[in-house]
Amino acid sequence: MITARKSAWFERLFAVYNRNLIARRFEGLRVAGLEHLKARQRDCPLILYANHSSWWDGLMIFQVGLACSLEQYAMMEERQLRDYPLFRKLGAFSVVRERPREAVRSIEYAGELLRNTDRVLWIFPQGQTLPNDQRPFQFYTGAAHIIEQAGGAYVAPVALRYEFLDDFRPEALVRIDAPERITAAPKFNAKQLTNAFADRLTRTLDQVRCDVLAANFADYEEIVAPHRRREKIPLSS
Repeated sequence: MITARKSAWFERLFAVYNRNLIARRFEGLRVAGLEHLKARQRDCPLILYANHSSWWDGLMIFQVGLACSLEQYAMMEERQLRDYPLFRKLGAFSVVRERPREAVRSIEYAGELLRNTDRVLWIFPQGQTLPNDQRPFQFYTGAAHIIEQAGGAYVAPVALRYEFLDDFRPEALVRIDAPERITAAPKFNAKQLTNAFADRLTRTLDQVRCDVLAANFADYEEIVAPHRRREKIPLSS
C-alpha cells in the first residue's frame, strides 16, 4: 500500500490553489453543519464518510476540513493515488478494495493513524463514483473495521451535491450530520453497522435534495465564494 506523507507547507500551498480552483469553477461552496466539526468532542478520532458522485469530491472535502482546522487524512483508491501522488502530502493513503489482503493492510494502517488521537479520516465507502440518486447505497465495510482497529471513533455522514441554480456554473453543496460515538464492543457487527451508515447517509443526501427543491439554504454557510464576487472569506476559522 501507499502510505500518507503529510507536509504542512504543501498543505498551505495547496489550500490557496484549491480555493482558487473552486472559486473559478463553481458558483460557491456552501456547507450545512460546520458546527458539528468545529465544536466536536476530541476524546477520540472522527471518521467522516461521504457519497462519491464526482471527481471534485476530494477537493471539496479538503476545503471543508480546512475551514474547520482538521488534522485530516483520506483513504483513496491506489490507482488514483498513483496518478496524483502529491495527495499523499495532504494525508491520502491507498486502498485496493479488490484485493482483500491489501485492503486489510490499509484498514490496519488507518487504525494506527487514528488510535489514541483526535485525527479525522475521510472515506468514500461506495468505492467508486456513482449518481447521487442511485439507491440503495452499497457500502464496503472498511469504515466499520477501521473503527474496530482504532478502538472506537465518532462517525458522521457527509452529503455532497452539485446543482445548477441561478448561474452557468454549478453550486457545490455539502451537509454534515451530527457525529455519533461508536465503540468497539465485543459484539461488534461490521456488516450491521455498515448498513446503518448507508441508511444515515441516504437520509442526509436526501435532505440536501429537499433543500435544493425548496430553495432553502438558510443552514448553509458559504466557505468559498466565486471569483466574480468581492466578499473575502477566510481560508479557515
